[in-house]
Amino acid sequence: MSIVKMKLATVHAGADQFQDVLERCVSYAQFHPEPAAHLINDENGGKALQDENVYNEYLNQLKNIGHSVGFELKAGPVSRSYEEAEIEAFIKEVNEQFAMIADTHELMTLTDNDEIALEKVRSYGFEAMHECQYISFGMGRLPAESFKKLSLIEKKNFVVEELHKSGQYVWILYATSNTFVKEVRKCMESLFIEEIPIPRIDGKKILEQYKEKLTEVYSYCAYTSEIRKLYRYVVQVQDDYQLAGFVPEKTADQFVRLFDGLNVRVDLAEPETAPQLVPPTMLHNAWLFRPFEMFVEMYGLPNYHDLDPTPFVAVTFCLLFGIMFGDLGQGALLLIGGLLLEKIKHNRLAGIVGRAGLTSMIFGFLFGSVFGVETLLNPVHQSLFGVREKLFEVMDASATMPLLIGAVAIGAVLILMTMIINIYLNIKRKEMAEALFSQNGVAGFIFYGYIILFLIGMFMPDLLPFNPGSKPLMILFIGVPVVLFFMKEPLNGLMKGEGLTPHQGWGNFALEEVFEVLEIILSFVTNSLSYLRVGGFVLSHAGMMLVVMTLVKMTGNAGPVVFVLGNLFVMGLEGLIVGIQTLRLEYYEMFSRYFVGNGKKFTMISSENA
Repeated sequence: MSIVKMKLATVHAGADQFQDVLERCVSYAQFHPEPAAHLINDENGGKALQDENVYNEYLNQLKNIGHSVGFELKAGPVSRSYEEAEIEAFIKEVNEQFAMIADTHELMTLTDNDEIALEKVRSYGFEAMHECQYISFGMGRLPAESFKKLSLIEKKNFVVEELHKSGQYVWILYATSNTFVKEVRKCMESLFIEEIPIPRIDGKKILEQYKEKLTEVYSYCAYTSEIRKLYRYVVQVQDDYQLAGFVPEKTADQFVRLFDGLNVRVDLAEPETAPQLVPPTMLHNAWLFRPFEMFVEMYGLPNYHDLDPTPFVAVTFCLLFGIMFGDLGQGALLLIGGLLLEKIKHNRLAGIVGRAGLTSMIFGFLFGSVFGVETLLNPVHQSLFGVREKLFEVMDASATMPLLIGAVAIGAVLILMTMIINIYLNIKRKEMAEALFSQNGVAGFIFYGYIILFLIGMFMPDLLPFNPGSKPLMILFIGVPVVLFFMKEPLNGLMKGEGLTPHQGWGNFALEEVFEVLEIILSFVTNSLSYLRVGGFVLSHAGMMLVVMTLVKMTGNAGPVVFVLGNLFVMGLEGLIVGIQTLRLEYYEMFSRYFVGNGKKFTMISSENA
């Protein structure tokens, strides 16, 4: 349950080996390369490789040739290599051969039925038909009624072959001697023939001759073009070609073995040895927490040196969702459906729903609610907890205030926890002013924590052994933190050796900080009250299910159908709303206090990212 530890791997190869290195790296998913620009400095005197990619131009030319003759090129396995001169000669050859085919395609707009008829004519040989000295051929589609009239013509100077027919047309091939060609064409025009030119060359035959090699050359160019795009990751230091990047610490030895058989050297080092490089972030969590990585990634990945918040997000999300959507039966459906979808579809959101369903079941049991039936678990509660009816009656008027106060109390605890996380992270980053004097640092923790104690002492004085309202304590735990909020910038400058005087002068500084301190104090109030929605949605869920149960009683024999549809409606509508509100609390009330989200995603080497 942490951010995966990385090793900085640098591969050293000669001029004749670095392309093989790139080819092997492409097939390895656990390598995050660093662009050459990040590795070049005055000390190593390195330079980036020329990224001119002539193979990309070859690809475009081949695609255009294929498109001109209606042949879709698809890259396949590479069977052999081709020199640039060989590729250029081949492109020139096929361009010349396919030029006539392309011209023919531009002149002809054929339907599917036309193509069927033309395919039958192809067997006679297009070239042979055009080379006949004494016989002329024609092709076209006749209306079905006109085709019947052909048999009524007394003097026929032509022969006709039926090629294809549909409901409205008949496609024919006719032949006549050159002596009668004009007469025959006039006859066909009188029958409303729609002429289809017979191609002078058989483009399909030519295409078949070149198709295999065209695909081979295209595949080689596509593969080589992808490799060339990766040149941006290679640094040339004299005769040494270097490729550097990060690999997970656990797979570092496997990465080294990737280059067995090549005359290369692989150096492994800690990321700290290259401070100019920012290690990428790869999250690795236990099965229970893993789907919640989606919420973290949506907000932004943590920095490599920070803390992975996924377990905290998983626990708090499930806790808040379960409280707001507490129903044993509906929670069970969410649990089963979510986990099944996660297993079948590998959908992370479904996994989150399944885990949230578990906490919904727990709180549904505590609230005594099963598909909206509020009395079903009463005997169980009476037996386990020794209560008269059930442990907690949500819809009881006396339960409303404790429910809302409890929601705010949960929010206060979560706010304090996020402050502790923020203090830890800022100490780790060596940002001591933020850790000590900010609203989410030690000063904020003391201020907010003491306000909570003050409220407890006001409403439940017996719980505290001291009076939190005494002036000395108020000055120490409320007044001093407020002063620290106000003086955070000067104190930060003092700690960095920049002096106590603010950059903008004391006058402007004081004016700005007064309003900022007021905003901080108000934010504590609004952030705490934001958690009222937790209690509000508990009441909302119970109220909606009360409406469903009332409708069930009113509809008589249709009650079971209403019961099922009502539960599904509440699950869909309120489940979505509660999920959104819980995520809002995660992002705006918790993440905003401690999470920066400036991490760099671990991305395998790929030409798509080049």
